[in-house]
Amino acid sequence: MVTQHTSKTTPQTIKLTAPEMANLWSQYQNDTMAICMYKYMLEHVEDKSIRRVLQFALKTAQRHVPIIKDYFIEEKFPVPHGYTEKDVNLKAPRLFEETLCLTYTYVMSVNGLAGYAAALTTNVRRDLRDYFVECQNETMELFNNSLDVLLEKGIVSRPPIISPADSVHFIEKQAFMEGLLGGNRPLSCIEISHLFWDLKKVELSRAFTMAFAQVSKSKEAKKYLLRGSKMYAKHIEILQSVLALEELPFPKSISSEITNSTISPFSDRLMMYHKSFLGGTTISFYGTAIGTSQRADLILHYTRLASEMAKYMEDGMNIMIENNWMEEPPLCDDRGKLTKKK
Repeated sequence: MVTQHTSKTTPQTIKLTAPEMANLWSQYQNDTMAICMYKYMLEHVEDKSIRRVLQFALKTAQRHVPIIKDYFIEEKFPVPHGYTEKDVNLKAPRLFEETLCLTYTYVMSVNGLAGYAAALTTNVRRDLRDYFVECQNETMELFNNSLDVLLEKGIVSRPPIISPADSVHFIEKQAFMEGLLGGNRPLSCIEISHLFWDLKKVELSRAFTMAFAQVSKSKEAKKYLLRGSKMYAKHIEILQSVLALEELPFPKSISSEITNSTISPFSDRLMMYHKSFLGGTTISFYGTAIGTSQRADLILHYTRLASEMAKYMEDGMNIMIENNWMEEPPLCDDRGKLTKKK
């Protein structure tokens, strides 16, 4: 278990930097959203082992919120609005099956581990570093617990297995980079890893985008989310086709774990923000795949998919701005305006 957080290990005369404020502000948005998500899920999950995992996730998010508020108050910054009980309808019928709630927690813990690692490396103050180490440890526990339950229930898709080589080899020809567009070099274990795990994350994103489209009240948001569901389906088809050509397995679809309810458990504002969060993580892991893949066809695929996702996210941000759903993060001083003040 993590230790109790204390925020007094650094003199308060040392102001928080912009990256530190960014980490706290983003975490506040994500944790208040998570509280709404898990409070709703726990209204419908009966399986004891899954409930324990979701309860831990909820308790973790609830612990973070007052700590982040204290930091904003100490710095004399407005406490973010985030998401509240007004953004969730706990009486709404079941929208997600229990196993989908568990898969969601597992994938979100993976995203959380990456996010906290990035936040930790951009913090300068020791108290912030200590705090995000605690967050990382909590999320690692959540990751392990959720994966253990998935394995116990036999509902996790295991990645492909490859055969050992007879000896160590070094790349001798540039044709190694060509892949299926100009040669027949098989996928490397690095490329298989990205394809498989990226597919798993995209499958979850598609399922939740489909669910949000099904219950959204706003016609504009519903149309946007339906477009996203179709876009994710195309991304899945492309990535699956690469594995299929190598006769390798890929993660199973989880879209069937969405019920037929059309009553929304969440505000359109929360669902659009969640879609934005999932889109950001998608671009992030596509970018990592671009940087580590060594076949030209894969780099081309990931570049095109990331570009399409970026355009989709821009359109989503415009919808959020038009509906006054997008909270503004803290900004630096506008020197141009300040010079015009008398």
